[in-house]
Amino acid sequence: MTAILLLLLASLAGYAGFACLALAMPDHWQQAGGDADGHASRRNGLRRSAALLLCTALAACIWRDGASFGVILWVVLLTASAIAVALTLAWRPRWLLWRGRAGHRVTGTPPR
Repeated sequence: MTAILLLLLASLAGYAGFACLALAMPDHWQQAGGDADGHASRRNGLRRSAALLLCTALAACIWRDGASFGVILWVVLLTASAIAVALTLAWRPRWLLWRGRAGHRVTGTPPR
């Protein structure tokens, strides 16, 4: 059961990390319905959130399967997460916007 929870954590963290990376780009931010004002101040917070979430996914994969297979699993999950975020941006981009605002809570940067 722990292995399934760690895999779920790694998958969700990978998806959220790539969502934050996508929303750090002004075009994707506006496509998701975000305001154009103040996006530059959010960009660094989103990038820090993405780095933290992707490192969390790596840690969960290594904890689950060890360093040798955990890194391979992480790369596969990153690929699947990137594809999922790209499809979400194409289909329902507004679904990603709450992650951009939640990124400020993860990193502690104040939204402007």
